[in-house]
Amino acid sequence: MQGITVDQLAKMCLKMSAQGKGDKLVLMSSDDECNEYHQAWTGLQDGSELSAYIDSYQLRGCTSQDVGDYIVLT
Repeated sequence: MQGITVDQLAKMCLKMSAQGKGDKLVLMSSDDECNEYHQAWTGLQDGSELSAYIDSYQLRGCTSQDVGDYIVLT
């Protein structure tokens, strides 16, 4: 499955805001099967800033196993 880009996420956020939902909290799935959810806590971070904490095995379901290729929603 192809992931979404920051630009695509921004458009989705603008659409939700235009629908009056801009004050809603963000909920995200804890796994790819959507069995569990949690709130987004701190926002977007450059993946390269998190490289000391994330190993490639933790990204095995992702397009790239280099966290520096991503912006991370935390």
